[in-house]
Amino acid sequence: MAWLLLSIIRQQITPNNTQTSDPPLLEPNMQTITAETIMDRSPLSFRPDSGVIVALRQLLTASMSGAPVVDADNNLIGFLSEADCMHGALMGGYFSTIGELVRDRMTTEVESIGANTNLVDVAEKFLNNNRRVLPVVEEGKVVGLVQRRCVLEQLLKQIDSKSEQVEYKKNIRHLS
Repeated sequence: MAWLLLSIIRQQITPNNTQTSDPPLLEPNMQTITAETIMDRSPLSFRPDSGVIVALRQLLTASMSGAPVVDADNNLIGFLSEADCMHGALMGGYFSTIGELVRDRMTTEVESIGANTNLVDVAEKFLNNNRRVLPVVEEGKVVGLVQRRCVLEQLLKQIDSKSEQVEYKKNIRHLS
C-alpha cells in the first residue's frame, strides 16, 4: 500500500508531469527538502569497543532509540538500537554481568541515506523498514542522523503551510 501512495505522490510532484491538469497534491518543496535540512548534525554515536550498558545509558539519556557505530575515522560500521541492547541489559539485571561490547550486539547491515536524499525518499525509507532513526552518510562517513519523528514534524509543517483549509472526512457509524 505504501508503494502505491508514494507512486501517486511522485506523479503529482514531478515538474514535467503532463498527465493531469489538477493542481499538485503536495507543495513543490517536498522534493527540495533534504535529509541535510532536517538531520541532527552532531549525532550520538558509539565505538565498537564501548560497553553495551554504557551505550544503553547514553541512548536512554538522549531519548534516542538507536545510534550509529563508527570507527576511528567516523566511517559507519554498524548500528546499535535499544532492541540490540536488550540482551545485555537482561544479562546485567539477572546475572550482574555487563561485559558485552557494542560490536557483539550491533547490526552490521545498516540502512542509511545521503544528505541530499529528498523528504519523500526519506519517508519512503521509513515506510519500508521498522527503524526510527537513519544515519546520514557521505563517502562512508556519518554526517548526521534523521529521526522518523523529524520527518513527521516536517510533513506536518507542509500540511500546516497550505493556504487552503485541509478537510478531514470522518467515517460515521450509526448504531442500530
